[in-house]
Amino acid sequence: MSIFDQYISVYNGVTDNVGTYTLLGNFLGSKRHISRILELRAETDESRKKAIKLSLPMATVSGWFSPSRKIEHLQRHSGFICLDIDEKDNPGRSIDEIRELLVSRDDVAYAALSVGGKGMFALLPLAWPDRHGEQFDALKDEFMDCYGLVLDKSCRDVTRLRALSYDPDAYINESAKPCESIEVFTPILAAPSLTGADGDIRKVERCVSQLEEFGINITGSYEEWFNIGASLTALGENGRYYFHRISRIHPDYKYQEADKKFTELLRTTRKVGLGTFFYWCQQYGINYKREKA
Repeated sequence: MSIFDQYISVYNGVTDNVGTYTLLGNFLGSKRHISRILELRAETDESRKKAIKLSLPMATVSGWFSPSRKIEHLQRHSGFICLDIDEKDNPGRSIDEIRELLVSRDDVAYAALSVGGKGMFALLPLAWPDRHGEQFDALKDEFMDCYGLVLDKSCRDVTRLRALSYDPDAYINESAKPCESIEVFTPILAAPSLTGADGDIRKVERCVSQLEEFGINITGSYEEWFNIGASLTALGENGRYYFHRISRIHPDYKYQEADKKFTELLRTTRKVGLGTFFYWCQQYGINYKREKA
């Protein structure tokens, strides 16, 4: 059985949110749209290039979703994470150099040109698919520290769509080792004990665990970050621990900054209750009734 015999969701362009499902290997090996992909790569008009790309089949290569492409509708993780290395983020680094680096790794199962031909993407089997976000964080640091390469941050999102691509020189390694890179957050603050904990702490713990599992950043703007922190002050000092865990999902997280902000919120902010935190979680398909997988 091929390691690529894993179900994923495929969508008929970017506007399709329901999709169908197929095997990962079938999607990667499809040659039905080669002419459109080559047309895209030859096009010089940016708006035209975008239109062609958005009309191509798309897939969530990290999993199968049903009935729609939402976190709570993930039926099964494919076991793979997709890494994008774009030319625009890595000036001076050639496609050939990036390809050679990817092929040299024993945890890369597939590496090929991106749909626009201006970057590479790679599929790595994960040792811990349920810790998708944490494994991406470690890989992002590893690629920067070892190769000086910047990974596309959006690859942390398990629901992310990937356009069908084509590369006659695609690299395939059916014997790729599961990637074991992982970045475990060891908080300076002690975690609240859940033994005998009240219902609110248990509900917050469930939500935060899901946010970490799927790598969902709910603090995209300062206002959201502020409001979520203010909401968590309802837990007193226990809220500080969860504020750090949530803030850390943002790529620009800094411990001292988050800690200082929560101290300010505890001292000066009128308590707004946990409803605000649960509201923002629900906007991303997260709720405390769904246990962590």
